Order: sequence, then structure tokens, then C-alpha cells
Amino acid sequence: MGIRQIRFCDVTGTEDDVEPHEIHIDQMRIEIDLAGLEYRRLLEALRPFIDAGRVEAAAPDTATLPARAELPPSRRRAGRAPTGTGLSATERVQLRQWAEAKGLPLPANNRFKQSLIAEWRQDTAPAAPESDVDVAE
Repeated sequence: MGIRQIRFCDVTGTEDDVEPHEIHIDQMRIEIDLAGLEYRRLLEALRPFIDAGRVEAAAPDTATLPARAELPPSRRRAGRAPTGTGLSATERVQLRQWAEAKGLPLPANNRFKQSLIAEWRQDTAPAAPESDVDVAE
């Protein structure tokens, strides 16, 4: 039996296009999981320091980093359905609180079934405002 690992972006909480990265500065080694957009933002923020310093390896140019759709099929999880739920980290917390309040069973790993997500969205969707306009017959 295989083990499937799902990564969440440590900044935004998204599950899409997330990869692990390492940052070494002074005596710190930082491991962070970042979505493609957040990784590009990090590189852009560090660009003045990277350009001014002596880099042992080539730093990727953010202008040439491919968008997710441009990645080769081997990097896009070809042939498999996306694992993303489309929920932000805040929404996952809200969903968990809602389900616990209703006494619904929940997975410990935040891998929520689409049916549970749909039920939560339906139950917590803001009600449409009722119109006080009389309909003429």
C-alpha cells in the first residue's frame, strides 16, 4: 500500500502546485512548502539580495518560471484528479468547527469529502435577501 502526501502552502493554505523549498541564511535552515505564486513572490522579494550577493547555485529567474498549466505532464500529476479541495486554511478550520458542532465524523488529515464540503457550503451560505416587493397580478 502506498502513502500519498498532501502538501499545503505554509503561507496561503492552498493545496495546488505546492512544493517544498529550503532557505539557508546564517545558521538557519528553513523548510517551507510554497505554492508556485508564493515561491515567485519570495524570489522577487529576495532578488536585490541574490543579485548583490555571491550565489553558489543558479537562482531561478521569476520571469521564466512556468505557470502550472505550462508544466510538463510529469509535474502536473497527469492522469489523476486534482487533490485540491479549493478550501483556504481558514475555510478548513470553519468546516471542521461546523462538522464537529453537528457531530459529523471527520478525517484527522483534513482530507474532506466533496459531499461534506458541499453540505457545509449549502448550510453556511448566506440566505438570499427576501424581496418586499408585491407582485402585481
